[in-house]
Amino acid sequence: METKQKKKIRIVIWTGLAVVISGLVSGGYFLFHGRIPKGYRDYTVQKEQYDVEYSDQYDYGDVITVEYPVLSGIEGEQTEAVNRLLYDTAMEKVNFWHLDPDEEVKELQKIYEIYSSDVRCEVPFHSQYLMSVHFQETYAPISPADYTHRTQRSVNVNLMTGEQYALSDIFVINDDFIGLWCGQVASEGAYSDLIVNDADTRETFLMWFLDEDEEAAEFYLFTPFFYMDEDKNFVIGLSYDPKPGRVVNALPINNSFFAYFESEVLTPYRTDSEFWDWYERSETAGEVPACENLRENLRFGSDS
Repeated sequence: METKQKKKIRIVIWTGLAVVISGLVSGGYFLFHGRIPKGYRDYTVQKEQYDVEYSDQYDYGDVITVEYPVLSGIEGEQTEAVNRLLYDTAMEKVNFWHLDPDEEVKELQKIYEIYSSDVRCEVPFHSQYLMSVHFQETYAPISPADYTHRTQRSVNVNLMTGEQYALSDIFVINDDFIGLWCGQVASEGAYSDLIVNDADTRETFLMWFLDEDEEAAEFYLFTPFFYMDEDKNFVIGLSYDPKPGRVVNALPINNSFFAYFESEVLTPYRTDSEFWDWYERSETAGEVPACENLRENLRFGSDS
């Protein structure tokens, strides 16, 4: 009888402990998730445009149309920082080649006929936590008749903190990752004659993604980029833009490689970045109105 009584007591004790532990776990779960901020759902990303049509400030002509997004409806100091980042990214090539030249570019400006640039932006992914912005640009140092380049870049930001995420922040860039990327780029058709998924090609692109090719870096600025679509899938690419003295007169040159990836395919390459916590909980939010009075570029517009 004494032994049975002891067993009953033990059962009661263990059952009680199990209930307590279960309660603590459940309470911790709800407490943790209760602390996750709700995010912003009613914000606006208004597209605007910077444009110049043959100003008198320079000895050469300039025709510039740059579309960029402006964020509003977000509380906190991060709004100003995010908007500065978006504007500077949109104006990156215009600043480099035209508005804020270094000494090497100033020498090149002496032979400019027309500097022209057309930047278009899209905001394919915008949630209560994250925003992904994609920029496409056609620009022409020297002359749009003979020296035209097409490039891409992106901005991916945390609306709660203002933090920007680079490709290497969220994915492990190694030989396996580059193998996946090369295979996808080649399979999409546009680059099937240029890219093969062999060891030499992977090594070259790995060095370009990591900016470790010192020889090639004398000729090009390498910019890995990614952006997300409305389904939370990814486009991953690499732009290689010529440096001063390296522009070539071939029309046109597409200076970027890119490919589309479903999110699940990239799961093995995720880093431990907190980006993924925000990503998993993200749902579509905000609105992105079109640019009012969007002007076509005289050199690169549909009627050029």
